[in-house]
Amino acid sequence: MRVLVVGGSGYVGNLVVPRLAEHHLVRVLDPRPPDAAVEHLAGSALDYDALAAGLVGMDAVIHAAMGSHDWDTPAGAADNLSVNVTSVHLTLLAAHRAGVPHAVHVSSMSVYQDLMERRLSDESVPPDATDPYGLSKRLGEEVCRAAVAQWGLSVNILRLTWPTPDELWPAWGALGGSERLLAADGTPVDATAASDLAQALLAALEHRDGLQVFTISGDRSAKLWSVERARRTLGWEPTFPRG
Repeated sequence: MRVLVVGGSGYVGNLVVPRLAEHHLVRVLDPRPPDAAVEHLAGSALDYDALAAGLVGMDAVIHAAMGSHDWDTPAGAADNLSVNVTSVHLTLLAAHRAGVPHAVHVSSMSVYQDLMERRLSDESVPPDATDPYGLSKRLGEEVCRAAVAQWGLSVNILRLTWPTPDELWPAWGALGGSERLLAADGTPVDATAASDLAQALLAALEHRDGLQVFTISGDRSAKLWSVERARRTLGWEPTFPRG
């Protein structure tokens, strides 16, 4: 399969692109070159022309672009909304016009507020986050829903929980550090290992059935969030470390 990864040189992209490239022909659209030795198209996730060029000849697209983390500033909030909402629309519009029928959208369990304080039995619980990041990811998911309804695309939304390099698991390794996550009651929460995340993306590239939403969590300690739907539908569950 030929796959465009939008934002493939970001944190999540660099975790998974090397593994995706073992199975598919991968092209990365990002202003920066990816760590992996794959085709690179320099461009912004907000540049429709770059997205259209990147999608030429592709069979599927993964949207993994990330906006600013400086959410408390007007500029950071604007960039966060632009990348997490507008670029999702532009990507799916370009896919529709290019005849690319399938997309995987990298979302987040941050669509829920007070995430470490609640148990979520399945994906039917309505997202309720109001912070800038969680709200933008909620809106990005609605863009996916609209694209499926309007253009007939198939889109799998993966709600991630704290993706981390394998070598740092079970700690979370984003932003250059390493943090052991804890639930509200003090129970350790396992991050999601890169190899497990890559397997989820590979499964989501294959499964095509309108709009589908999956919780992707590597946690087997606190067990706050069920991955039963991903297990049942995608054949995925966290297995790292493997013996």
